[in-house]
Amino acid sequence: MTKYITLLLSVVASGALFAQSQQAIHDQIFGDTDAVKKQAEDLNAKVLAPKSYAEGMEIYLEAVDTMEKGKDLGRVREELAEAKGHFQHAVEASNLARTTFTQALAARAAAEKAESAQFAAKDWQRAEQALTAAAATLEGGNLNKATKDGKGAEERYRATETKAIAAKARAAK
Repeated sequence: MTKYITLLLSVVASGALFAQSQQAIHDQIFGDTDAVKKQAEDLNAKVLAPKSYAEGMEIYLEAVDTMEKGKDLGRVREELAEAKGHFQHAVEASNLARTTFTQALAARAAAEKAESAQFAAKDWQRAEQALTAAAATLEGGNLNKATKDGKGAEERYRATETKAIAAKARAAK
């Protein structure tokens, strides 16, 4: 009986060590890219730099898939380097968008505070789409059109905020 318990504990311990070593390998290979990806996510790059962020995510997920399938580590590193470049561009584009769309982002924050996603969901989605489209235009290099589209997104967020406040008031009665 003691032999079985010892064997069982050995198997459990080796499984835990294997899982830890797998995580350490993942962290070592993906670490730099994960850091830039997190920076992009913290800047809301999914909305403010949609093209670069989406391209980065697509290639990042390919790298994860390549790694999980146990394929060539060199290929994983190449994919991660490419994804990291897209995430870095997303960070830069997000910073530019934050400057360009200051008023739209302020209106978005106000609409978010009014719980627009819950109380005016369709309008919130339309406003999000408008901002994402404006950001994509900016990312493409057309500042004038992006600025105009950003004002349209701001107006949508303001209207969405108003609708959400009214819906909350009705719900409270």
